[in-house]
Amino acid sequence: MVVLGLVLAATPSCVRRAKAPTDAKRPGCGCRAHAPKKLKRSSLCGEWVAAVDHEAEWRSHVTFPETDPRSCFVRVRYEKDVPKAEPTPSSCGYPSPTSEIEPESRTFAALEREALRYEAIANGAGSELPFDLSCELPKEERVRAAKINATTLRATARRAKEARWPYAAIATFGYGSKDQLKTPLPGWRPGQACPSLTTIELGRLQPNVTRAGRAADAWKAGIAPAVIVSGGAVHAEIYEAWLLDYLLTCRLGVPADAVLVDPCAQHTHTNVRNTGGLVVALGGRAAYVVTDSLQANYLQDWTTIDLFGGGIDQRSLRDWGYLLGSWRQASVGARFGFWLTPFRFWAEPEDELGGATCVR
Repeated sequence: MVVLGLVLAATPSCVRRAKAPTDAKRPGCGCRAHAPKKLKRSSLCGEWVAAVDHEAEWRSHVTFPETDPRSCFVRVRYEKDVPKAEPTPSSCGYPSPTSEIEPESRTFAALEREALRYEAIANGAGSELPFDLSCELPKEERVRAAKINATTLRATARRAKEARWPYAAIATFGYGSKDQLKTPLPGWRPGQACPSLTTIELGRLQPNVTRAGRAADAWKAGIAPAVIVSGGAVHAEIYEAWLLDYLLTCRLGVPADAVLVDPCAQHTHTNVRNTGGLVVALGGRAAYVVTDSLQANYLQDWTTIDLFGGGIDQRSLRDWGYLLGSWRQASVGARFGFWLTPFRFWAEPEDELGGATCVR
C-alpha cells in the first residue's frame, strides 16, 4: 500500500477527478445523490449492494454536489495559500437552517444531546460508543477524548449562536511514522503544558505539519467553528489525533475548545467515517477536509489504487458493507480541500432519506 501510494503521488495520470455534468439530471450523475427507486432501507448499513439493487452507479461516493444547491457546496478559494470561502447560500451554512419554524433547533438539539453523551462516557456511564471512541482505547485515553469532545461541543453551541459558518467543521487526518517517537510528543496529551520542539523534531512530524497548518488557516478564515483531528496509534505508539491537536493548539493558535478528537481511525476510510460521525454530532451537514497532496490524490474520484481494491469506497464496502457518504474537491487554486457529507442521499428530503447515515 505504501508503494502504491508513492506511485500514485508521483503519477498524476493515476488520479482522476470526474468532470461535473452540464446537465445535472443526466442519469448516472446527479441521480447518485438520490436513492434508487428500489432502495431497501433495511440493508443500508450492512448490505449496501443489495440495498441499491446491485446498481453500479450507486456504489460510488461521487455525486457532483456543485451541480445542486441542496448540497450546500461552498467553494474555498486559495490565493498564496490563504483560504477564503465563497458566499454561503442563505438556505445553507452552519448552524443548519433546516426548519422554517425553528431554523436552527436541530443543530442545537444535536449539540446538547451529543455533549451529554460524551460527558456520560467520560464518567463511565455511556453504553453505546460512537465510532471515534469505539476502538480498543485505554480507559484513560477514552475518558480524555470524551471530555475534550464534550467541552468542544458545548463551546461550538456558544459560537454557533454568535455567527454562521459555511461548514460545520474543518477536518484533517493524521499520518503516523516511527520517526515521531524521536520527539517529546509520545508522552504528551491535550491539556498538558506544551513542549518545545527543535526544527529537526518538527520535521519528523511531516506531513502532519502541512495538514494541521491548512486546518488552522481554514479555521482562522472562518470556514467552520470547530476542527476535527482524526487518527489513532497505527504506525507508531503515538496517537495521530494528539499529535495534530498539539500542532493546532500549541503552535498554530487554535483554541483547545475548538478541537474535536478522533483517536480511533486506522485508515483513510475510517478517518472519513469517524469524521462524518462527528459532523452528525455537531448537528451539521458537511465538513471541509484539508490534507496534503498525497492524501488529496487518494480522496479524488478515482485512483490507480482502485484497480487493486484499495479505494475508499471499495474498502468501506468490504469492511462494513456500506458507503460512507459523499465528498468532492471544493478548493479552488489548490487541490487539497474537500466538501464531505456523511449523508449519502443528500438530495433527498432531510426528514426522509436525506438524513439517513450509517456513521452515527
